Amino acid sequence: MLTAPASDFGLKLRLTLLVLGCGGVKELSGRFHAVNPRTHFDLERAQKWLQGRATPRSAEVYEDWAKVLQTRQSAGWLASCTVEAFLDELHRLFGIPPETLLDRVRLHAHPPGPSAGRSGSAHGYLCGDYACYSLAWSPYFRGQLIRGALGIDVAAGRTRALAATYREHLLGRTVEFRGEVLIGGRTLHIDLREPGTSQPLLISLGLSGPPASALCGVMSGSIVLGPDPQPSATRFVMVRVPGAPDASNRYFEPTQEAVARDLAALGLKLPDAEHADALVRRFLFPEDAAALMQVSAAEHARLTLAFDQGYLEEPRPVPARVDAE
Repeated sequence: MLTAPASDFGLKLRLTLLVLGCGGVKELSGRFHAVNPRTHFDLERAQKWLQGRATPRSAEVYEDWAKVLQTRQSAGWLASCTVEAFLDELHRLFGIPPETLLDRVRLHAHPPGPSAGRSGSAHGYLCGDYACYSLAWSPYFRGQLIRGALGIDVAAGRTRALAATYREHLLGRTVEFRGEVLIGGRTLHIDLREPGTSQPLLISLGLSGPPASALCGVMSGSIVLGPDPQPSATRFVMVRVPGAPDASNRYFEPTQEAVARDLAALGLKLPDAEHADALVRRFLFPEDAAALMQVSAAEHARLTLAFDQGYLEEPRPVPARVDAE
């Protein structure tokens, strides 16, 4: 029989759940059943294993575990290796630094149960600092990129939820938005508000698994720097970086390798920076889709004028404004 200290096994299993991006024990169990339909990995026992209260009695569980991780290490090695050695192996397999994994696993000391598939704690691996790239909305910087900074962390007083702060630097001042991180299926939504004005900003992204090195999607809101607060939307890319990039937030021209140079200055080392740079610019400036969408005050006026005529020629009751009560 293979044996391992229960506490070490529990931690190694929680790390497994994290690197695979599983939303809970049920999803992790599905990974085991995918490699072996007759696996001895079941939900009831897995809860005890994750809590460090027991270890599997069947050697097949360790064998299935090796298949789930797609590691060359043996079942016996997985059972007896130290947590440090296991972290090194996960680093080799998934490219996530050991210290990062330990930081993320501490975010949910209590492993999620079968029903916790969409809880914030199951996605603690998203926590960290990101450099963000999108098209400038301001008419004064048309055609340029704006580099913002976004940080995701555990929501204050809510260990199973995540919160985000997004910042941009506009003409000598920092504009900050704060809000909640919402997970819906395989998408991530960041619902932000500017403190003081409550001006909204919404970022919707595809949800990446660990290490969440890059996410892309769209950002929508209204112009902050311009003569009119035009409703706007743009493609949006966020890239995980070693530290908070707030100090270098700015506008810049989307020239070749400009993004790569920016990321290098932030301490991010990429095996093929030129290729990554091209992918970001290609996503932000697609040939077959709109990269930037804005609605001008003139367009809004023309549309409402056309429909207002129907009410003016044949008066109908108009709902009272809420703020008039």
